[in-house]
Amino acid sequence: MKTNNKFLTSTEASELLGVSGATIKNWVKHNYLFPIVNNQKQFFEKAKVVLLKEKIENGEVERLNSRANKRNSTKKFIPKEYISDINNNKEILSIVNFIVDNSLSIKIAMFYLSIKVLIDAGLILTKNIEKILKFEITNFKNNNVLSILKSNYKNLNSFDYDIKYSELLIFSIPKSQDILGIIYQSIKSEGEKVKQGSYYTPKEIVKNIITEHIKKSATILDPCCGTGQFLLNINQTDIDPENIYGFDIDSTAVSICKINLLLKYNFVNFNHKIFQLNSLTDIDKFLLDNNYNAPKKFDFIFTNPPWGSHFSKSVKHELKEKYPTISSFESSSYFLLEGIRLLKPGGVLSYILPESILNIKTHRDIRKIILENTNILKIERAGKIFTNVFTNVIRLDIKKKANTRFEENQTADNKFTVKQKRFFNNTDFIFDIDLSDKDAGIIEKVFSREHNTLKNQAEWALGIVTGNNKKFLFPNKFTGSEEIYTGKEIKRYSIEKARYFIKLEPEKYQQVAPINKYRADEKLIYKFISNRLVFAYDNRQRLTLNSANILIPKIPNTPIKIILALFNSPLYNFIYQKIFNSIKILKGNL
Repeated sequence: MKTNNKFLTSTEASELLGVSGATIKNWVKHNYLFPIVNNQKQFFEKAKVVLLKEKIENGEVERLNSRANKRNSTKKFIPKEYISDINNNKEILSIVNFIVDNSLSIKIAMFYLSIKVLIDAGLILTKNIEKILKFEITNFKNNNVLSILKSNYKNLNSFDYDIKYSELLIFSIPKSQDILGIIYQSIKSEGEKVKQGSYYTPKEIVKNIITEHIKKSATILDPCCGTGQFLLNINQTDIDPENIYGFDIDSTAVSICKINLLLKYNFVNFNHKIFQLNSLTDIDKFLLDNNYNAPKKFDFIFTNPPWGSHFSKSVKHELKEKYPTISSFESSSYFLLEGIRLLKPGGVLSYILPESILNIKTHRDIRKIILENTNILKIERAGKIFTNVFTNVIRLDIKKKANTRFEENQTADNKFTVKQKRFFNNTDFIFDIDLSDKDAGIIEKVFSREHNTLKNQAEWALGIVTGNNKKFLFPNKFTGSEEIYTGKEIKRYSIEKARYFIKLEPEKYQQVAPINKYRADEKLIYKFISNRLVFAYDNRQRLTLNSANILIPKIPNTPIKIILALFNSPLYNFIYQKIFNSIKILKGNL
Protein backbone atom coordinates (compact mmCIF):
# COMPACT_ATOMS: atom_id res chain seq x y z
CA MET A 1 0.00 0.00 0.00
CA LYS A 2 1.33 3.46 -0.90
CA THR A 3 0.42 6.59 1.00
CA ASN A 4 -1.85 8.96 -0.85
CA ASN A 5 -4.40 11.59 0.06
CA LYS A 6 -6.50 8.91 1.84
CA PHE A 7 -3.85 7.19 3.97
CA LEU A 8 -1.06 8.34 6.32
CA THR A 9 2.05 6.64 7.68
CA SER A 10 2.63 6.66 11.46
CA THR A 11 5.05 9.56 11.02
CA GLU A 12 2.56 11.57 8.98
CA ALA A 13 -0.19 10.87 11.52
CA SER A 14 2.04 12.05 14.40
CA GLU A 15 2.88 15.25 12.46
CA LEU A 16 -0.81 15.96 11.76
CA LEU A 17 -1.78 15.36 15.40
CA GLY A 18 1.26 17.19 16.80
CA VAL A 19 2.38 14.30 19.04
CA SER A 20 5.30 11.86 19.15
CA GLY A 21 5.52 8.46 17.51
CA ALA A 22 5.42 6.86 20.98
CA THR A 23 2.09 8.58 21.66
CA ILE A 24 0.67 7.25 18.38
CA LYS A 25 1.58 3.71 19.54
CA ASN A 26 -0.18 4.30 22.87
CA TRP A 27 -3.30 5.64 21.13
CA VAL A 28 -3.39 2.56 18.92
CA LYS A 29 -3.04 0.37 22.01
CA HIS A 30 -6.02 2.08 23.65
CA ASN A 31 -8.17 2.04 20.49
CA TYR A 32 -8.17 5.75 19.71
CA LEU A 33 -6.54 4.99 16.35
CA PHE A 34 -7.04 1.91 14.19
CA PRO A 35 -4.15 1.08 11.86
CA ILE A 36 -4.25 -0.85 8.62
CA VAL A 37 -1.25 -3.19 8.35
CA ASN A 38 0.18 -3.90 4.92
CA ASN A 39 3.57 -5.55 4.28
CA GLN A 40 4.32 -5.17 8.02
CA LYS A 41 3.84 -1.40 7.77
CA GLN A 42 1.17 0.63 9.55
CA PHE A 43 -1.14 3.08 7.82
CA PHE A 44 -4.05 5.19 9.02
CA GLU A 45 -7.09 6.54 7.23
CA LYS A 46 -6.49 10.26 6.95
CA ALA A 47 -10.16 11.13 7.45
CA LYS A 48 -10.19 9.30 10.80
CA VAL A 49 -6.96 10.98 11.96
CA VAL A 50 -8.40 14.40 11.05
CA LEU A 51 -11.59 13.53 12.95
CA LEU A 52 -9.59 12.54 16.05
CA LYS A 53 -7.64 15.81 15.83
CA GLU A 54 -10.91 17.78 15.74
CA LYS A 55 -12.26 15.87 18.75
CA ILE A 56 -9.10 16.57 20.74
CA GLU A 57 -9.15 20.28 19.90
CA ASN A 58 -12.85 20.49 20.78
CA GLY A 59 -12.22 18.78 24.12
CA GLU A 60 -14.39 15.78 23.23
CA VAL A 61 -11.63 13.33 24.15
CA GLU A 62 -10.60 14.66 27.56
CA ARG A 63 -7.86 12.12 28.17
CA LEU A 64 -6.07 12.89 24.89
CA ASN A 65 -6.71 16.60 25.13
CA SER A 66 -4.29 16.85 28.04
CA ARG A 67 -1.72 14.74 26.16
CA ALA A 68 -1.78 17.01 23.13
CA ASN A 69 -1.07 19.72 25.76
CA LYS A 70 0.99 22.71 24.73
CA ARG A 71 1.25 21.89 21.02
CA ASN A 72 -2.50 22.37 20.64
CA SER A 73 -2.96 25.00 23.34
CA THR A 74 -4.88 28.13 22.29
CA LYS A 75 -3.85 29.94 25.48
CA LYS A 76 -2.38 33.41 25.00
CA PHE A 77 -0.13 35.34 27.38
CA ILE A 78 2.06 38.45 27.44
CA PRO A 79 5.80 37.60 27.53
CA LYS A 80 6.54 39.38 30.83
CA GLU A 81 10.28 38.70 30.58
CA TYR A 82 10.37 40.90 27.47
CA ILE A 83 8.54 43.95 28.90
CA SER A 84 10.45 46.65 30.76
CA ASP A 85 7.34 48.48 31.99
CA ILE A 86 4.69 46.21 33.46
CA ASN A 87 2.27 49.16 33.48
CA ASN A 88 1.91 48.74 29.72
CA ASN A 89 0.11 45.41 30.18
CA LYS A 90 -3.38 46.93 30.23
CA GLU A 91 -2.91 48.78 26.93
CA ILE A 92 -1.34 45.70 25.30
CA LEU A 93 -4.20 43.49 26.46
CA SER A 94 -6.83 45.88 25.08
CA ILE A 95 -5.19 45.71 21.63
CA VAL A 96 -4.80 41.92 21.75
CA ASN A 97 -8.40 41.43 22.88
CA PHE A 98 -9.69 43.70 20.12
CA ILE A 99 -7.85 41.67 17.44
CA VAL A 100 -8.97 38.32 18.88
CA ASP A 101 -12.57 39.34 19.61
CA ASN A 102 -13.05 40.66 16.08
CA SER A 103 -11.32 37.65 14.44
CA LEU A 104 -8.93 39.96 12.60
CA SER A 105 -6.07 38.61 10.51
CA ILE A 106 -2.92 38.86 12.65
CA LYS A 107 -0.80 39.80 9.61
CA ILE A 108 -3.10 42.64 8.54
CA ALA A 109 -3.62 43.80 12.13
CA MET A 110 0.14 44.01 12.69
CA PHE A 111 0.47 45.98 9.43
CA TYR A 112 -2.05 48.55 10.68
CA LEU A 113 -0.34 48.74 14.06
CA SER A 114 2.95 49.34 12.21
CA ILE A 115 1.32 52.31 10.50
CA LYS A 116 0.15 53.64 13.87
CA VAL A 117 3.66 53.34 15.35
CA LEU A 118 5.20 55.12 12.32
CA ILE A 119 2.62 57.92 12.58
CA ASP A 120 3.39 58.35 16.30
CA ALA A 121 7.12 58.51 15.48
CA GLY A 122 6.57 61.20 12.82
CA LEU A 123 7.78 58.97 9.99
CA ILE A 124 4.36 58.96 8.29
CA LEU A 125 3.07 62.50 7.79
CA THR A 126 -0.67 61.86 7.50
CA LYS A 127 -3.27 59.92 9.48
CA ASN A 128 -5.45 59.31 6.43
CA ILE A 129 -5.22 55.58 5.69
CA GLU A 130 -6.34 55.98 2.07
CA LYS A 131 -3.52 58.45 1.39
CA ILE A 132 -1.00 56.21 3.16
CA LEU A 133 -1.93 53.19 1.04
CA LYS A 134 -1.38 55.17 -2.17
CA PHE A 135 2.32 55.21 -1.17
CA GLU A 136 3.10 58.71 -2.42
CA ILE A 137 6.40 60.12 -1.12
CA THR A 138 4.77 63.35 0.09
CA ASN A 139 3.09 61.40 2.91
CA PHE A 140 6.33 59.86 4.23
CA LYS A 141 9.38 61.34 5.93
CA ASN A 142 11.72 59.68 3.43
CA ASN A 143 11.85 57.06 0.71
CA ASN A 144 13.17 54.43 3.15
CA VAL A 145 9.95 54.55 5.18
CA LEU A 146 7.83 54.39 2.04
CA SER A 147 9.70 51.45 0.48
CA ILE A 148 9.66 49.30 3.65
CA LEU A 149 5.96 49.87 4.33
CA LYS A 150 5.13 49.25 0.67
CA SER A 151 7.15 46.02 0.74
CA ASN A 152 5.30 44.86 3.87
CA TYR A 153 1.98 45.71 2.21
CA LYS A 154 2.82 43.60 -0.84
CA ASN A 155 3.72 40.66 1.39
CA LEU A 156 0.15 40.56 2.66
CA ASN A 157 -0.87 39.13 -0.73
CA SER A 158 -4.67 39.29 -0.60
CA PHE A 159 -5.92 42.20 1.47
CA ASP A 160 -9.47 41.77 2.77
CA TYR A 161 -10.32 45.25 4.02
CA ASP A 162 -12.46 45.62 7.12
CA ILE A 163 -13.26 48.91 8.83
CA LYS A 164 -12.23 47.24 12.10
CA TYR A 165 -8.57 47.38 11.03
CA SER A 166 -8.73 51.16 10.83
CA GLU A 167 -9.94 51.25 14.43
CA LEU A 168 -6.49 49.97 15.43
CA LEU A 169 -5.13 53.40 14.48
CA ILE A 170 -7.10 54.91 17.36
CA PHE A 171 -5.52 52.76 20.08
CA SER A 172 -2.86 54.17 22.38
CA ILE A 173 0.30 52.15 21.81
CA PRO A 174 2.86 52.14 24.67
CA LYS A 175 6.27 53.70 24.02
CA SER A 176 8.41 50.60 24.38
CA GLN A 177 11.20 49.07 22.34
CA ASP A 178 9.72 46.42 20.03
CA ILE A 179 6.17 47.09 21.20
CA LEU A 180 4.98 45.54 17.94
CA GLY A 181 6.89 42.35 18.76
CA ILE A 182 5.40 42.23 22.25
CA ILE A 183 1.88 42.57 20.84
CA TYR A 184 2.59 39.93 18.20
CA GLN A 185 3.94 37.48 20.79
CA SER A 186 0.89 38.15 22.98
CA ILE A 187 -1.52 37.32 20.13
CA LYS A 188 0.18 34.06 19.17
CA SER A 189 -1.14 31.01 20.99
CA GLU A 190 0.98 28.90 23.30
CA GLY A 191 0.62 26.02 20.81
CA GLU A 192 2.09 28.11 17.99
CA LYS A 193 5.05 29.15 20.16
CA VAL A 194 5.76 25.56 21.15
CA LYS A 195 5.61 24.26 17.57
CA GLN A 196 7.88 27.06 16.33
CA GLY A 197 10.12 27.07 19.41
CA SER A 198 9.45 30.81 19.49
CA TYR A 199 10.19 32.59 22.78
CA TYR A 200 11.69 36.04 23.28
CA THR A 201 14.82 36.58 25.40
CA PRO A 202 14.96 39.07 28.32
CA LYS A 203 16.65 42.33 27.32
CA GLU A 204 19.30 42.21 30.04
CA ILE A 205 20.77 38.96 28.69
CA VAL A 206 20.82 40.34 25.14
CA LYS A 207 22.49 43.59 26.24
CA ASN A 208 25.20 41.68 28.11
CA ILE A 209 25.99 39.61 25.02
CA ILE A 210 26.26 42.71 22.85
CA THR A 211 28.38 44.63 25.35
CA GLU A 212 30.88 41.81 25.60
CA HIS A 213 31.28 40.93 21.94
CA ILE A 214 30.12 43.41 19.29
CA LYS A 215 32.85 45.61 17.82
CA LYS A 216 32.62 48.55 15.46
CA SER A 217 32.51 47.64 11.74
CA ALA A 218 31.60 44.01 12.58
CA THR A 219 29.29 42.12 10.24
CA ILE A 220 26.43 40.81 12.37
CA LEU A 221 23.84 38.08 11.79
CA ASP A 222 20.80 36.93 13.73
CA PRO A 223 19.63 33.80 11.84
CA CYS A 224 16.37 33.64 13.86
CA CYS A 225 15.77 37.37 14.24
CA GLY A 226 12.03 37.30 14.93
CA THR A 227 10.91 40.90 15.42
CA GLY A 228 14.49 42.00 16.07
CA GLN A 229 14.91 41.77 19.82
CA PHE A 230 18.67 41.04 19.55
CA LEU A 231 19.31 43.50 16.72
CA LEU A 232 17.48 46.35 18.45
CA ASN A 233 19.87 46.30 21.39
CA ILE A 234 22.94 47.05 19.27
CA ASN A 235 24.37 50.48 20.08
CA GLN A 236 23.17 52.53 17.11
CA THR A 237 26.16 54.92 17.15
CA ASP A 238 28.75 52.15 16.78
CA ILE A 239 27.38 49.91 14.05
CA ASP A 240 26.51 50.68 10.44
CA PRO A 241 22.97 49.31 9.90
CA GLU A 242 24.14 48.13 6.48
CA ASN A 243 26.24 45.51 8.35
CA ILE A 244 23.26 44.10 10.28
CA TYR A 245 21.60 40.99 8.81
CA GLY A 246 18.54 39.17 10.09
CA PHE A 247 16.71 36.10 8.77
CA ASP A 248 13.51 34.47 9.95
CA ILE A 249 10.96 32.05 8.55
CA ASP A 250 8.02 34.05 9.99
CA SER A 251 6.96 36.69 7.44
CA THR A 252 5.02 38.76 9.98
CA ALA A 253 7.98 38.83 12.39
CA VAL A 254 10.27 39.91 9.52
CA SER A 255 7.90 42.74 8.58
CA ILE A 256 7.89 43.94 12.20
CA CYS A 257 11.69 43.69 12.40
CA LYS A 258 12.04 45.95 9.35
CA ILE A 259 9.78 48.55 10.99
CA ASN A 260 11.71 48.29 14.26
CA LEU A 261 15.08 48.94 12.58
CA LEU A 262 13.48 51.78 10.64
CA LEU A 263 12.46 53.35 13.95
CA LYS A 264 15.86 52.72 15.55
CA TYR A 265 17.88 54.17 12.66
CA ASN A 266 15.38 56.89 11.67
CA PHE A 267 18.21 59.42 11.31
CA VAL A 268 19.81 57.65 8.33
CA ASN A 269 18.72 56.29 4.96
CA PHE A 270 19.87 52.67 4.59
CA ASN A 271 19.00 49.47 2.79
CA HIS A 272 17.63 47.02 5.33
CA LYS A 273 19.14 43.52 5.38
CA ILE A 274 16.23 41.68 6.99
CA PHE A 275 14.85 38.77 4.94
CA GLN A 276 12.27 36.05 5.20
CA LEU A 277 13.91 32.67 4.70
CA ASN A 278 14.61 29.39 6.43
CA SER A 279 18.14 29.73 7.78
CA LEU A 280 18.61 25.96 7.84
CA THR A 281 17.65 25.23 4.25
CA ASP A 282 17.79 28.47 2.22
CA ILE A 283 20.70 30.52 3.54
CA ASP A 284 23.33 29.39 1.02
CA LYS A 285 21.12 30.33 -1.91
CA PHE A 286 20.71 33.81 -0.40
CA LEU A 287 24.39 34.39 0.41
CA LEU A 288 25.44 33.34 -3.09
CA ASP A 289 22.94 35.70 -4.74
CA ASN A 290 25.02 38.66 -5.92
CA ASN A 291 21.94 40.90 -5.89
CA TYR A 292 22.14 41.05 -2.10
CA ASN A 293 25.92 41.61 -1.88
CA ALA A 294 25.89 39.79 1.47
CA PRO A 295 29.07 38.62 3.23
CA LYS A 296 29.74 34.92 2.94
CA LYS A 297 30.93 34.75 6.57
CA PHE A 298 30.18 36.92 9.63
CA ASP A 299 32.16 38.38 12.53
CA PHE A 300 29.39 37.86 15.07
CA ILE A 301 26.30 35.65 15.14
CA PHE A 302 23.83 35.72 18.01
CA THR A 303 20.31 34.46 18.55
CA ASN A 304 17.86 32.47 20.62
CA PRO A 305 17.27 29.63 18.14
CA PRO A 306 14.09 27.53 18.18
CA TRP A 307 14.29 24.47 20.43
CA GLY A 308 12.34 21.32 19.82
CA SER A 309 10.74 22.60 16.63
CA HIS A 310 8.37 20.15 14.95
CA PHE A 311 9.74 19.40 11.47
CA SER A 312 7.67 17.87 8.68
CA LYS A 313 8.83 14.61 7.10
CA SER A 314 10.10 16.41 3.98
CA VAL A 315 12.08 18.97 6.00
CA LYS A 316 13.56 16.19 8.17
CA HIS A 317 14.77 14.46 5.01
CA GLU A 318 16.32 17.71 3.75
CA LEU A 319 18.02 18.38 7.08
CA LYS A 320 19.39 14.85 7.24
CA GLU A 321 20.89 15.31 3.78
CA LYS A 322 22.43 18.70 4.59
CA TYR A 323 23.56 17.97 8.16
CA PRO A 324 24.46 14.24 8.32
CA THR A 325 26.51 14.75 11.51
CA ILE A 326 23.37 15.68 13.51
CA SER A 327 21.30 12.61 14.39
CA SER A 328 19.07 14.13 17.09
CA PHE A 329 16.81 16.18 14.74
CA GLU A 330 17.01 18.88 17.45
CA SER A 331 16.48 22.31 15.87
CA SER A 332 18.88 24.15 18.19
CA SER A 333 21.68 21.75 17.19
CA TYR A 334 21.11 22.48 13.51
CA PHE A 335 21.25 26.22 14.17
CA LEU A 336 24.46 25.82 16.17
CA LEU A 337 26.13 23.88 13.36
CA GLU A 338 24.95 26.40 10.76
CA GLY A 339 26.14 29.30 12.93
CA ILE A 340 29.61 27.78 13.30
CA ARG A 341 29.79 27.26 9.55
CA LEU A 342 28.87 30.89 8.83
CA LEU A 343 31.44 32.39 11.23
CA LYS A 344 34.72 33.83 10.04
CA PRO A 345 37.81 32.25 11.67
CA GLY A 346 38.03 34.07 14.99
CA GLY A 347 34.37 35.08 14.75
CA VAL A 348 32.15 34.77 17.83
CA LEU A 349 28.76 33.09 18.28
CA SER A 350 26.48 33.58 21.29
CA TYR A 351 23.29 31.52 21.61
CA ILE A 352 20.59 31.07 24.24
CA LEU A 353 20.00 27.31 24.56
CA PRO A 354 18.26 24.67 26.69
CA GLU A 355 20.43 23.42 29.54
CA SER A 356 20.01 19.85 28.28
CA ILE A 357 22.53 20.51 25.54
CA LEU A 358 25.28 20.31 28.18
CA ASN A 359 24.88 16.72 29.22
CA ILE A 360 22.00 14.78 27.61
CA LYS A 361 23.38 11.90 25.54
CA THR A 362 21.17 12.80 22.57
CA HIS A 363 23.21 15.99 22.09
CA ARG A 364 26.65 14.36 22.05
CA ASP A 365 26.84 15.01 18.28
CA ILE A 366 26.66 18.81 18.55
CA ARG A 367 28.94 18.89 21.61
CA LYS A 368 31.60 17.03 19.61
CA ILE A 369 31.23 19.51 16.74
CA ILE A 370 31.57 22.47 19.14
CA LEU A 371 34.73 21.00 20.70
CA GLU A 372 36.34 20.19 17.35
CA ASN A 373 35.64 23.52 15.64
CA THR A 374 35.50 26.23 18.31
CA ASN A 375 36.98 27.48 21.54
CA ILE A 376 34.38 27.88 24.26
CA LEU A 377 34.49 31.35 25.76
CA LYS A 378 31.65 31.09 28.25
CA ILE A 379 28.85 28.83 29.42
CA GLU A 380 26.54 30.69 31.77
CA ARG A 381 23.39 29.48 33.49
CA ALA A 382 20.38 31.78 33.07
CA GLY A 383 17.71 29.71 34.86
CA LYS A 384 14.04 29.64 33.83
CA ILE A 385 13.69 32.87 31.87
CA PHE A 386 10.65 32.27 29.66
CA THR A 387 7.02 32.65 30.68
CA ASN A 388 5.22 29.25 30.88
CA VAL A 389 8.43 27.40 29.98
CA PHE A 390 9.99 25.31 32.74
CA THR A 391 13.25 24.50 30.96
CA ASN A 392 16.47 25.85 32.43
CA VAL A 393 18.46 27.96 30.00
CA ILE A 394 22.14 28.60 29.35
CA ARG A 395 24.10 31.14 27.36
CA LEU A 396 26.84 29.63 25.20
CA ASP A 397 29.60 31.83 23.73
CA ILE A 398 32.09 30.22 21.34
CA LYS A 399 34.83 31.45 19.00
CA LYS A 400 35.56 29.73 15.71
CA LYS A 401 39.03 28.25 15.69
CA ALA A 402 41.66 29.59 13.38
CA ASN A 403 43.69 26.44 14.19
CA THR A 404 43.22 23.20 16.12
CA ARG A 405 44.73 24.45 19.40
CA PHE A 406 42.67 24.01 22.55
CA GLU A 407 42.25 27.16 24.59
CA GLU A 408 41.01 27.53 28.13
CA ASN A 409 37.30 28.23 28.31
CA GLN A 410 35.44 30.30 30.84
CA THR A 411 32.37 28.59 32.25
CA ALA A 412 29.69 28.54 34.93
CA ASP A 413 28.81 32.19 35.56
CA ASN A 414 32.46 33.33 35.51
CA LYS A 415 33.16 31.17 38.58
CA PHE A 416 36.22 29.40 37.20
CA THR A 417 38.00 28.33 34.05
CA VAL A 418 38.65 24.79 32.91
CA LYS A 419 40.55 23.28 30.04
CA GLN A 420 38.27 22.51 27.11
CA LYS A 421 40.18 19.31 26.54
CA ARG A 422 38.51 17.89 29.65
CA PHE A 423 35.12 18.10 27.94
CA PHE A 424 36.56 16.28 24.97
CA ASN A 425 37.73 13.42 27.19
CA ASN A 426 34.39 13.10 29.00
CA THR A 427 31.96 10.30 28.16
CA ASP A 428 29.64 11.60 25.41
CA PHE A 429 31.63 14.89 25.50
CA ILE A 430 29.59 16.09 28.48
CA PHE A 431 30.10 19.77 29.36
CA ASP A 432 30.37 19.35 33.14
CA ILE A 433 30.50 23.09 33.83
CA ASP A 434 29.85 22.79 37.57
CA LEU A 435 33.05 20.84 37.99
CA SER A 436 36.14 22.74 39.08
CA ASP A 437 39.56 21.15 38.58
CA LYS A 438 39.49 20.14 42.26
CA ASP A 439 36.07 18.52 41.83
CA ALA A 440 37.27 16.76 38.70
CA GLY A 441 40.24 15.39 40.59
CA ILE A 442 37.97 13.91 43.27
CA ILE A 443 35.67 12.30 40.71
CA GLU A 444 38.58 10.98 38.66
CA LYS A 445 39.99 9.37 41.80
CA VAL A 446 36.63 7.72 42.53
CA PHE A 447 36.27 6.32 39.01
CA SER A 448 39.87 5.15 38.90
CA ARG A 449 38.93 2.50 41.46
CA GLU A 450 37.60 -0.80 40.21
CA HIS A 451 33.84 -0.40 39.89
CA ASN A 452 30.66 -1.78 38.37
CA THR A 453 27.79 0.02 36.60
CA LEU A 454 24.08 -0.58 36.11
CA LYS A 455 24.45 -0.78 32.34
CA ASN A 456 22.86 -4.08 31.24
CA GLN A 457 22.59 -4.99 34.94
CA ALA A 458 19.26 -3.44 35.92
CA GLU A 459 15.61 -3.27 35.01
CA TRP A 460 13.85 0.09 34.82
CA ALA A 461 10.24 1.18 34.75
CA LEU A 462 8.40 4.46 34.41
CA GLY A 463 5.61 5.07 36.88
CA ILE A 464 2.06 4.88 35.53
CA VAL A 465 0.93 7.66 33.21
CA THR A 466 -2.86 7.69 33.58
CA GLY A 467 -3.54 10.42 31.02
CA ASN A 468 -6.12 11.89 33.40
CA ASN A 469 -5.25 11.87 37.11
CA LYS A 470 -8.50 13.62 38.06
CA LYS A 471 -10.45 10.72 36.62
CA PHE A 472 -8.38 7.81 37.96
CA LEU A 473 -6.94 8.98 41.30
CA PHE A 474 -8.99 9.28 44.51
CA PRO A 475 -8.11 10.64 47.98
CA ASN A 476 -9.90 7.78 49.78
CA LYS A 477 -9.71 4.02 49.58
CA PHE A 478 -12.62 2.21 47.89
CA THR A 479 -13.48 -1.35 46.92
CA GLY A 480 -10.89 -2.81 44.57
CA SER A 481 -8.46 0.14 44.98
CA GLU A 482 -4.89 0.29 46.28
CA GLU A 483 -2.36 2.95 47.20
CA ILE A 484 -0.38 4.67 44.46
CA TYR A 485 2.67 6.79 45.27
CA THR A 486 3.96 9.99 43.73
CA GLY A 487 7.38 11.60 43.88
CA LYS A 488 6.27 13.71 46.85
CA GLU A 489 5.99 10.63 49.06
CA ILE A 490 9.45 9.31 48.16
CA LYS A 491 12.07 10.22 50.77
CA ARG A 492 15.61 9.03 51.34
CA TYR A 493 15.24 5.39 52.48
CA SER A 494 11.51 5.66 53.27
CA ILE A 495 8.10 6.12 51.67
CA GLU A 496 5.49 8.33 53.29
CA LYS A 497 1.78 7.50 53.50
CA ALA A 498 0.06 7.49 50.09
CA ARG A 499 -2.20 10.43 49.30
CA TYR A 500 -4.06 8.70 46.45
CA PHE A 501 -5.78 5.45 45.62
CA ILE A 502 -6.31 3.83 42.24
CA LYS A 503 -8.04 0.79 40.78
CA LEU A 504 -5.43 -0.91 38.62
CA GLU A 505 -6.87 -1.05 35.08
CA PRO A 506 -3.82 -0.87 32.76
CA GLU A 507 -5.84 -0.97 29.54
CA LYS A 508 -7.40 2.40 30.44
CA TYR A 509 -4.15 4.27 31.07
CA GLN A 510 -1.98 6.16 28.65
CA GLN A 511 1.25 4.39 29.54
CA VAL A 512 2.00 1.50 31.89
CA ALA A 513 5.16 -0.53 32.43
CA PRO A 514 4.92 -4.32 32.62
CA ILE A 515 3.01 -5.02 35.83
CA ASN A 516 5.69 -7.42 37.10
CA LYS A 517 8.05 -4.40 37.48
CA TYR A 518 5.71 -2.79 40.00
CA ARG A 519 5.15 -6.16 41.70
CA ALA A 520 8.84 -7.08 42.02
CA ASP A 521 9.77 -8.71 45.34
CA GLU A 522 12.29 -5.91 45.90
CA LYS A 523 12.76 -2.66 44.03
CA LEU A 524 14.05 0.87 44.43
CA ILE A 525 11.74 3.82 43.84
CA TYR A 526 13.33 7.18 43.06
CA LYS A 527 12.00 10.69 42.76
CA PHE A 528 12.03 11.73 39.08
CA ILE A 529 11.78 15.53 39.46
CA SER A 530 14.54 16.41 41.90
CA ASN A 531 17.83 18.30 42.14
CA ARG A 532 19.34 15.46 44.16
CA LEU A 533 19.18 11.66 44.24
CA VAL A 534 16.34 10.43 46.45
CA PHE A 535 15.87 6.64 46.60
CA ALA A 536 13.55 4.49 48.72
CA TYR A 537 13.30 0.71 49.20
CA ASP A 538 10.07 -1.18 48.48
CA ASN A 539 9.19 -4.81 49.13
CA ARG A 540 5.42 -4.31 49.25
CA GLN A 541 4.87 -4.31 45.44
CA ARG A 542 3.57 -0.74 45.48
CA LEU A 543 2.33 1.17 42.42
CA THR A 544 3.82 4.53 41.46
CA LEU A 545 2.91 7.41 39.20
CA ASN A 546 5.43 8.70 36.67
CA SER A 547 6.89 11.20 39.15
CA ALA A 548 8.31 8.16 40.98
CA ASN A 549 10.24 5.74 38.79
CA ILE A 550 11.54 2.23 39.42
CA LEU A 551 15.01 0.67 39.44
CA ILE A 552 15.58 -3.07 39.99
CA PRO A 553 19.37 -3.69 40.23
CA LYS A 554 20.74 -7.00 38.95
CA ILE A 555 24.40 -6.77 39.99
CA PRO A 556 25.70 -10.16 41.19
CA ASN A 557 26.65 -10.42 44.85
CA THR A 558 25.44 -6.90 45.58
CA PRO A 559 22.33 -6.64 47.80
CA ILE A 560 19.74 -4.11 46.68
CA LYS A 561 20.02 -2.19 49.96
CA ILE A 562 23.71 -1.56 49.28
CA ILE A 563 22.68 0.10 45.99
CA LEU A 564 20.06 2.08 47.93
CA ALA A 565 22.65 3.37 50.38
CA LEU A 566 25.09 4.30 47.62
CA PHE A 567 22.56 6.33 45.62
CA ASN A 568 21.46 8.22 48.74
CA SER A 569 25.04 8.87 49.85
CA PRO A 570 26.65 12.34 49.83
CA LEU A 571 29.35 11.02 47.47
CA TYR A 572 26.88 9.86 44.78
CA ASN A 573 24.90 13.09 45.10
CA PHE A 574 28.11 15.08 44.75
CA ILE A 575 29.05 13.19 41.58
CA TYR A 576 25.55 13.41 40.07
CA GLN A 577 25.11 17.12 40.75
CA LYS A 578 28.57 18.07 39.54
CA ILE A 579 28.32 16.14 36.27
CA PHE A 580 24.62 16.48 35.40
CA ASN A 581 23.07 19.17 37.64
CA SER A 582 19.60 18.37 36.28
CA ILE A 583 16.17 18.72 37.86
CA LYS A 584 15.22 15.38 36.29
CA ILE A 585 16.84 12.14 37.38
CA LEU A 586 17.35 10.42 34.04
CA LYS A 587 17.90 6.71 33.53
CA GLY A 588 20.81 7.33 31.16
CA ASN A 589 22.63 9.35 33.81
CA LEU A 590 22.16 6.72 36.51
